[in-house]
Amino acid sequence: MTKTCLILDLDDTLYDAEAAYAYALKAIGIDPLSEEFLIARQIIKSRLGEGHVGARNRILYFKQLLDTNNQYSHGAVLDLMQAYEKKIAEHIGEQWRSLERQKLFEGRLGKLPKIILTNENIRTQMIKLRVIDPTGSLFPAIITSEEMGVEKPHLSLFQSALEKLGCKPNECVMVGDSLETDIAPALKLGMQSVLTTEFRKLIQKDTIPSDVKVINSLNELEMLLQ
Repeated sequence: MTKTCLILDLDDTLYDAEAAYAYALKAIGIDPLSEEFLIARQIIKSRLGEGHVGARNRILYFKQLLDTNNQYSHGAVLDLMQAYEKKIAEHIGEQWRSLERQKLFEGRLGKLPKIILTNENIRTQMIKLRVIDPTGSLFPAIITSEEMGVEKPHLSLFQSALEKLGCKPNECVMVGDSLETDIAPALKLGMQSVLTTEFRKLIQKDTIPSDVKVINSLNELEMLLQ
């Protein structure tokens, strides 16, 4: 299975994003499973609506949480967000080293044209990428849902990624952790797809299309693409 271009999801594909989020929240004194935090997050998501590109922005959750607890101030919100960003970068950096991702993407995969396609706000994703690829030598391009105004699985994001790469769908492999937001739209456009279950072990095997390659670790990708 040899292709010329890669489109890569970021969170829960290159590293364990859920673990990083949980670590960062706990490190700044917020229990990610606490009722008050979950309510604050739900208020924002409900207000903005399903699929709104701003509904993932943690600074909105922090603002709502502090406001609900009568602890709001402009400085308090920003201090909380800055502390959170520092801790999430710290955790992702540690994961990157322990997972040996640098070695993976400096190998044969480093020679393939690639782009990151992600549902998130641009600042958060840039903070993560600054830790794992500060010069952009591994991942020279990224498209976020915030800058496009829609989230995956909207096909326009994938079409923009193809345009940016200068590749046709049949020349691309989409690599992601979500059947719904990564794999299904890629297949619809005629790409080949690789589903990584490294950080999402509960995906039911019988829901995976037969033409989708499945890997248990992203480190298997290089061999799969030979």
